[in-house]
Amino acid sequence: MSKISSPIERARKTHQYVDLYTNESLSNPAAKKFITCHKGCSACCHTQVSVNSDEAALLANKVIHEGHEVDLKKLYIQGNVENSGSDWFELPYEMRGCVFLDEGGGCSVYEDRPSVCRTNNAFSPPVQCETKDGIEKPVRLLNTEKADFTVIAGFRASGEAGTLPHMLWKALGEQSKPRVVTPSKKVVKKAYLKRIKKDLSKIFEV
Repeated sequence: MSKISSPIERARKTHQYVDLYTNESLSNPAAKKFITCHKGCSACCHTQVSVNSDEAALLANKVIHEGHEVDLKKLYIQGNVENSGSDWFELPYEMRGCVFLDEGGGCSVYEDRPSVCRTNNAFSPPVQCETKDGIEKPVRLLNTEKADFTVIAGFRASGEAGTLPHMLWKALGEQSKPRVVTPSKKVVKKAYLKRIKKDLSKIFEV
């Protein structure tokens, strides 16, 4: 993994193997029968998700280069919490929702979602995953040992990790600097790209 120089390509390669090994675990008929996760059940999307710097770069690339819209104000508030779990649960429940969560409770960046999101498959009743009261409850998860080791390898290769909002905010700051090459107009929502770069340039101006 460390032989891949591009953070974005390294993240995608990690995700490829994480999916491969997670699907091996999911191939067990019992696993498919008892897993309670389904599209629209977004309880885990209101918790702190860990990502590495490669994954943050991949997600920032979608925002800066592909014009994927996110709520920057919400991301800024979440990012200021940094890696503090106690501060995170002091935020209102609605403010804790992932910035990539769509109106239907699905993931708007599903193909590029973090490794942790790929391996977490719960056997517990959905109510156990809820954190509206600010309390995390015990949740039984599918054993994804091989995928978990791949996640660890990806984190080690990237060199830095933290919560998604904190790491994404940092990555957006890096990718919004002038040295970033302007992407093709064919794949960019130009108006949004212009606005987000303007907003970020003000924030990161020293």
